[in-house]
This record gives sequence, structure tokens and C-alpha cells, in this order.
Amino acid sequence: MTGRKIARTRRRLRHAADDGGPEWRLAKRGPIRAYDEFSDVEIELRLGQKDSSSIEGLLIDFRYVAADGEMSRRSLLCWQCGRHADKIYVRGYCPFREELRTFRIDRMSDVIAFLGGQETPIDDVRPFFAGFAASAAQESEIVFLETPES
Repeated sequence: MTGRKIARTRRRLRHAADDGGPEWRLAKRGPIRAYDEFSDVEIELRLGQKDSSSIEGLLIDFRYVAADGEMSRRSLLCWQCGRHADKIYVRGYCPFREELRTFRIDRMSDVIAFLGGQETPIDDVRPFFAGFAASAAQESEIVFLETPES
């Protein structure tokens, strides 16, 4: 990704992590409610992490390569991070599909996370997300992630 594209993405999402009025297109309307077919419950997500050891509420922007090789740019309001076999997955609300989606972190690149109101480029995604997956496992909040997005 070129420096110009990164700057444009950052400008587009800059206000997303502000507590005083997020400008992320779907967060403006307040909490986002989505149905989780795995647990058969409706969840409610809000922009902004309440606990820095939990991924819930974290906003990330990234480039994603699907199993068929199709590349897309995504944003995700994170809900869960977990492991299945030797892979780490992130699950959250995707505004492009307007539903909960699951993404493999080894297919992500150019990740920008909004941590504590600051945009932070994530150079090495595995240790970044592994910390959240480990925290969820210690707290027994991890959900078996069965059908990741291809």
C-alpha cells in the first residue's frame, strides 16, 4: 500500500475512535446490534474498548485476501478474537456486509488499529492478535470459530 493510500485511509477513519462523536458510518447511530448464528444470540457492540485486554470495541481497518485470492479493504468493529487449530481469527461487525464476519489474521495486511483514540499501524499482526486471543482464553470467553470468511 502506498503512503498516499494509507494517509487517505487514516483520514477517512481518523474520527472513528473519538469518544466525542464517532464518524464511522454505522457507529453514528449508536450501538450496533447483530445476530450471532453460532451462539444464537443478538449482540450489541459499541465503538471503543472498555478494557484494553479485550478486543471488543476495537476498530480496525485492513486489507484482506480471501481464499479465492480476491483482495478487499475492510473495517471491522471487533467483538472476539480466538484460535482454531493453529490459526487466529477475529470476529466482529463488518459495515460492508452489515453483519458479523470472521477473518483469519494471516490473510490481513496493512492493519490500522484505533487504540485509545490513536491510530496505530500494526506491523506484525500475529503477536498483536495473539495477545487478545490469549486473554480471551484465560477468561474463558473464547468462542469456537467454525466458519471463517473465505
